[in-house]
Amino acid sequence: MASRDDDRFRVRPSPPKSRTGPQPQRFVSQVLKEVSKAGTKRSGGNAGRPANTFGRGRVAATMAGRRLGANARRVIIKSRFVVLQRASPHSVAMHLRYIERDGVTRDGNKGQAYGAETDAADLKTFQERGKGDRHQFRFIVSAEDGLELEDLKGFTRQLMHRMEIDLETRLDWVAVDHWDTDNPHTHIVINGHTANGEHLVIAPDYMANGMRQRASEIATEWLGPRTEAEMRQSLLREVDQQRLTSLDRALIREAGSDGIDFAGRQQDQQRQNVLRARLQRLEGLGLAERVDAHRWKLQPGLAVTLGALGERQDAMDTMRRALKGQQRELVLHDGGGAHTAPVIGRIVGKGLADELNDRGYLVVDGIDGRAHHLKLPAGADLAELPMGAIVEARPPAREKAVDRNILAAATEGIYSTGGRLARLTQAGAHDPQGTVDVHVRRLEALRRSGVVERLGEGVWTIPGDLLDRAQQHDARKSAGLVIELRSHLPIEQQVRTIGAT
Repeated sequence: MASRDDDRFRVRPSPPKSRTGPQPQRFVSQVLKEVSKAGTKRSGGNAGRPANTFGRGRVAATMAGRRLGANARRVIIKSRFVVLQRASPHSVAMHLRYIERDGVTRDGNKGQAYGAETDAADLKTFQERGKGDRHQFRFIVSAEDGLELEDLKGFTRQLMHRMEIDLETRLDWVAVDHWDTDNPHTHIVINGHTANGEHLVIAPDYMANGMRQRASEIATEWLGPRTEAEMRQSLLREVDQQRLTSLDRALIREAGSDGIDFAGRQQDQQRQNVLRARLQRLEGLGLAERVDAHRWKLQPGLAVTLGALGERQDAMDTMRRALKGQQRELVLHDGGGAHTAPVIGRIVGKGLADELNDRGYLVVDGIDGRAHHLKLPAGADLAELPMGAIVEARPPAREKAVDRNILAAATEGIYSTGGRLARLTQAGAHDPQGTVDVHVRRLEALRRSGVVERLGEGVWTIPGDLLDRAQQHDARKSAGLVIELRSHLPIEQQVRTIGAT
């Protein structure tokens, strides 16, 4: 029988608890976290890639490469999306001129742009067609077996045809094949409009993965799948390379908090042996450490270090090719202004250190008896620096006259435009207001970098080390050496020239 106390039961909720502390994880979240620690990937073809939410080629990005196996031919594609309004007015013409430059064909002649239906595309007409576009796409396509493909034009045209099917529109494109490196590759430029004049928007997944998979499909159809011997030889070539390789990326993926442990692994013993050989090579470079017989640890920043080593090796090989057997001490300049002594000499080689972003380089045979590899500032035009010309490369000016004048005009660390204008007027200066305006523009540039501080309208605080801090500001902004053309004539022509040289 129920007691009367049951009728007096009342629910009394307790006050809400603080939610600022850590919350317990849901069971599903804990399971997913442990699965992630174990290295298991999500099912589905898009695992690890951002989801397609916009742009053409969303469906094709998920379907491309599904028939490919581990023995498919490998293709590397570098892509760049250029917003034309933010780029310099001549960036498109400069890039097209770069890719069609001298010395890129098999016989060392000037490159020739081509399109879908012509072997001699008119780049000026192509540029005019894209004049009103919001953006432009630039790609570098490099097949691992490019030498065996031979017909790069046919390969590129088939790739672009499949892209048009995937993107559901005709593409306005030109391409130039380059044979001046160990790996033949193709530069492709696509204008940013569709066949009906709309903005061409390509899905991120298609640019990151779908296009590469289509190129891999074509290469595999042309040459057949890679044999086990080819795959083994490809991996063995990577063991001793001083650059970032696919073996290094595999090691980085497998590395956990305790390093890489090979104990108890019986599957694919041959691949494990290759990975161990690579680790021994990395140990010799100081980039890996052996913990015991089966366990290794990778040094932090492994990928960055190997990437820098690869760039250095490429620069050294470039210098040796440019010198054509002449013995010189090789000097690399990173373009950061660390080398204070100017370099004077003749240009014996030039090209693009970063072909996708149009960053050029010069190989200069210096009067100091050394060969110098110089990275050019962004936007420098290689066409203005002919082969054999005499150039001088120097770091940016250490001090600017405007900075010295600002420091001299400051009183107890304060610069005032009113006071400076009054003193210049009293001294009878030619253009007092123009001088003050120059100072104001310089002070505003330094203020944005945190070198000086504006206290009010026309008043700034000036640090005592203004000259040093302004120099560091200029070095960061210039990010490269200043290249001055001393003479466009080679030394041999200067000897016979009538007049001053």
